[in-house]
Amino acid sequence: MIAKFVLTLIGGSLIAAPAVAAGIECAKQSSLSDHIICGDRSLRTRDAITNDLYAAAMKTDDASTVREKQVRWVKSLQACADAMCLRRTYDDQIGYLQSTKGGQSVSTVFFMKESSGDEGNLAVFGPTNGLVAISLNSTHVGPGGAEAGDVNADGVAGVIALKSGHGILAIDKCTVGFDRHGTQVWQVTQKGTCNFADGVSLEGVYRRQP
Repeated sequence: MIAKFVLTLIGGSLIAAPAVAAGIECAKQSSLSDHIICGDRSLRTRDAITNDLYAAAMKTDDASTVREKQVRWVKSLQACADAMCLRRTYDDQIGYLQSTKGGQSVSTVFFMKESSGDEGNLAVFGPTNGLVAISLNSTHVGPGGAEAGDVNADGVAGVIALKSGHGILAIDKCTVGFDRHGTQVWQVTQKGTCNFADGVSLEGVYRRQP
């Protein structure tokens, strides 16, 4: 089953609380969502990524907030009736967990800065069984300059399948491409209608921070 239940002593009373970090147990699958996850390698891998990022967030961030969000997420996951819903629900939670201090600490961070002042940060977790969790944020400095507050920011997060160093993240009519060049560099491209904040582009060469 997706979440075990343990007895926790709170305020002198024993209550049932989900052990949300336990991960799915395919030997004890009991629900429809369990069966779908256990039969899909990409979903099982997402489950492993979620557990790793959750454990990292619990160590460095506000544990009660992280745990509360994870409990709500487990309920959403159990409500899914197909792989598409499960994949989307996993990816949303992975995006949140990777944005935490703990998630960033276990991700590899790459940085891009243009002479115009535009810059971007790319956090990469994985690959795990061919999947990579991506969190990319970029800022654009407008003609008014940063001191005047003329700065726009936008970004994307998701899980991509990495094949021969290449992966794509599709969001509506926007396609963001990721190409890994060794361990030090990622090149990001974008195609289509991306509708990012005014002036913001994710394209560029991102280099690993020392």
